[in-house]
Amino acid sequence: MKYFAIIFVLLFIGCSKNKTSKYSFPPEWEPHEAVWTDYATENSYPTSYNDRLKVIATLSKYVKTKVVYDNDSLKSSALGKLDSLGAKWTNVEFIKTDFPMNWVRDPGPIFATNGKQLRLIDFKWSSYGDAYPAFTEYDKPRGDADNKLALDMGIDIDSTGIYLEGGGIDVSHNTVMAYRAMADQRNPNKSLKEVEKTILKALNKKQMIWLDEFPLIDKPQHKIDNIFGNGANGHIDVSTRFLNDSTIVATVISERDKNKSILQQEDYRIYQSNLEQLKKARQPNGKPYIIVTIEAPDYSLYYYPSVIDQSYLDRQREETKEKFKAGDSIRFVPCLEYANFLITNGAVICSKTWKEGMPESEKIKDERLQTILRKYFPDRDIVPLDVLEISWGGGGIHCRTQQEPKLE
Repeated sequence: MKYFAIIFVLLFIGCSKNKTSKYSFPPEWEPHEAVWTDYATENSYPTSYNDRLKVIATLSKYVKTKVVYDNDSLKSSALGKLDSLGAKWTNVEFIKTDFPMNWVRDPGPIFATNGKQLRLIDFKWSSYGDAYPAFTEYDKPRGDADNKLALDMGIDIDSTGIYLEGGGIDVSHNTVMAYRAMADQRNPNKSLKEVEKTILKALNKKQMIWLDEFPLIDKPQHKIDNIFGNGANGHIDVSTRFLNDSTIVATVISERDKNKSILQQEDYRIYQSNLEQLKKARQPNGKPYIIVTIEAPDYSLYYYPSVIDQSYLDRQREETKEKFKAGDSIRFVPCLEYANFLITNGAVICSKTWKEGMPESEKIKDERLQTILRKYFPDRDIVPLDVLEISWGGGGIHCRTQQEPKLE
């Protein structure tokens, strides 16, 4: 009998080791070996370069910062600027690629770990669900970015077979949160159940929270009425994030702001619907989540009036071309995202929007975000940055970064 007992114990230990060594995608608040970011050529939105330098310099003060670039002259121009921004050079590593890799969180590496090794989780790339048809062909090489980097690093790749971008998911230790667009729009030939099963297995999580509608502020190109702008086409990190395993921060639009434009009216409705869904969601232990809300910036303060020209109209989706003609008056708006912060070693880097001359209510929103982050991350510096240039490109700080987990 004692031999059977010994065998049972050995089998139990072996199974336990296998269980604990399973690869998973850690929540962002776990320690980082490095944070990846990008300083690659971006022909469409060159104004975002300066704000990207701010992010790189700030990151380097807290964590090893791996900067992916594709252009030597662009890198050279960055070096002096980073120096003036106080970058910590011992923490900065430039990694050259032969392809542009902008918005590194989306096509870039998603690292899983078993504590001792890294593995790359590879999701297929469809250029945000072909959100920008005119640029889809140009954008295709970004889909191989993560695999090429994994090969250079000598780490294994797990291919999932489904389409998804890094900014489309947010995770706690046991839950993945996403908008339904990540399943329905990117993977129309698969059921929601199939997509969910694949994501949970790949990231080693227990459950999904799906939110039905994403805000129009994140919709690419034509949003509503005569309002245009850039967006990631349904990314959860625009609006809703985990603060810990039991707490979620969710964006809302205030009663004061909701009637200032048709875009704000519609996003007010969407955010309220999301909030009701989050209130009904349950943790794996059956308990409700703690929901903390943050008011979105007032979109109407940022509308930039313009006239649509033929070249821009030619790059739109077919349904947009039917509604507009060259010479029509339109308005552009940046993708304003308070929830698009990055949690890393010793710091949470977040956006701020208020400037002199703006209503005091916008300053209060900035301060509210910082108060929330201080409460939930008391041992980290809260570092607000003005990254409006990045937001005009359709994202924020989180979109420009991706964490590499620290190994034991």
